[in-house]
Amino acid sequence: MSSNTLTILITGSNQGLGYEAALQLSKHSHVHLFISGRDASRVEEALAKIKSEDCKAKVQSVIIDVSSDDSIRAAVSEVEKHLAGGPLDVLVNNAGVALSGDDLRKTFLDTYAINVFGAACMANAFLPLLKKSKQVGGGRILNISSGLGSVTRMADPNNSASQRNLMVYNSSKSALNAITVTLGMQHQDLHVVALAPGFNATNLNKYRGTMDPKDGAKIIVEHSLSKIGKSPGYYNKDGELAW
Repeated sequence: MSSNTLTILITGSNQGLGYEAALQLSKHSHVHLFISGRDASRVEEALAKIKSEDCKAKVQSVIIDVSSDDSIRAAVSEVEKHLAGGPLDVLVNNAGVALSGDDLRKTFLDTYAINVFGAACMANAFLPLLKKSKQVGGGRILNISSGLGSVTRMADPNNSASQRNLMVYNSSKSALNAITVTLGMQHQDLHVVALAPGFNATNLNKYRGTMDPKDGAKIIVEHSLSKIGKSPGYYNKDGELAW
């Protein structure tokens, strides 16, 4: 593997925002990209589509259910094998859900299993590979959060985030932000940020979003390709956000 190669793993990248980020990153010849998802057939379908669209990167697939420790461990082994002793430069914790239901406790548990515990366990499992990175600022962890995760914005009656009564989803992204801060402070040899890509029209929100995922994915691509801002940090397309 060339020392100029940038290795990137994106969870939940067989559809939506993750897929669009993967598609854009696949246009860069120095990128070695791992796309992933829970459903093998859907992941392979996404891989074939990416490879058919002017792909210049090396793109491979790995099956990951971020709610399963066994699946995460298997993914680490598979990625490690493909990297042949090399580093993972960028981990994009993109897999996420926005659930609702009458059983509040179950909705919380199912949401946090992906949005919070999944991201934390992925970061922890891939730390050894990320620590090998020779990128400026060290290996990068990009946690895909939301502006709705900002407690500052939620507490401001003049901010639109305070009007969105999404207790489960919002709090899961606030928790992800807290994990971002903790990881960034604890591992100062890594660059750890939370990104708010905006309200994109994806399956997550039943395509009610006001942004095209192609545009929302740009912030993920930019932060994947180079170190931007401080660690820990929280950013949207306009700059730094208040936690």
